[in-house]
Amino acid sequence: MQTILFQAHSGWRYIVLALLIIAIIKYVIGWLTKGKWSNLDQILGTATPISIDIQVLLGLVLWISAPAAWFHGRGTVNVWEHMVTMLLALGAAHAFWSRVKKSNTDADKFRNGAIGFIVAGVLVAIGVARITGYMG
Repeated sequence: MQTILFQAHSGWRYIVLALLIIAIIKYVIGWLTKGKWSNLDQILGTATPISIDIQVLLGLVLWISAPAAWFHGRGTVNVWEHMVTMLLALGAAHAFWSRVKKSNTDADKFRNGAIGFIVAGVLVAIGVARITGYMG
């Protein structure tokens, strides 16, 4: 069961990363070109935090069900840093998406969405780098 959870958690990250990259590009372009907020922008902005929710949920279930497997071959500090960083990424994605929904203008929506998903994306990248050993 842990293998399935681990594979799901490892594979789902590509969906999270793809949605983050697409959202960042779309929102930065919309922000710089003073674009009009569309239904696609709304769907993309809703799907991105949800994808991170699913990734964090998979990670928490994996960690709760098999904590020894998580720590095998990894430093304890790296695992904790990974979890904290991913929870911060989740919080950033939701906080900024909440700001997008409260924004009055299209420019504000694009700006808040771009900044929020850039912050979340950087946190995700740091978290992945820490757990995979690419950072320190």
